[in-house]
Amino acid sequence: MFAIAQGIVAADGAEAVTIRRVAREIGYTAPIVYQHYADKAALLDAVMLDAYERLATQMRQARSGDRPHGPREVLHAYLDFAAANPLTFLFMHGLSGVDISPARRLEAARVAVVVTLDSLQQRLPGRGDASAEEFGAQAEVLWAVATGLALTASVQADGFDRVHALADLALDPLLAVWEDHGEPS
Repeated sequence: MFAIAQGIVAADGAEAVTIRRVAREIGYTAPIVYQHYADKAALLDAVMLDAYERLATQMRQARSGDRPHGPREVLHAYLDFAAANPLTFLFMHGLSGVDISPARRLEAARVAVVVTLDSLQQRLPGRGDASAEEFGAQAEVLWAVATGLALTASVQADGFDRVHALADLALDPLLAVWEDHGEPS
């Protein structure tokens, strides 16, 4: 059931998910789906949580190995995920016509935001005087840049190729400011 809903979101968008469609595609009736998920919102919530877990995993994998600039790889992994999963990405960010509260989306996104935060803390070890709040604000800025770039790619003629270059243009000055001064001004 979950995999069917996940596939529908990826192929047709979250608004195309219905309990009846999921039941039909697995060869059962709707009451069977309701035994596992209270309603469509609960099913989509599970799909969203999984999507953020997959994004976080991809971002973690980008940081593995001998990479001196963790935030850069994390940012590019985020963009790669958005490129490979366009309808799921829109759903995760509340842009699919399906109403999931911003607070719930932010809660689900936490696993990926933590990867971003970790990459910044490792990249900026000289900022030992920076508070958790400062690093948190920087992670939010990087997260917003990544999301904005991914959304921009959907309207650019050259899409993700162009925003990968823009990502580096955005990241370099941010890191320089944070390395020198902590919080962006």
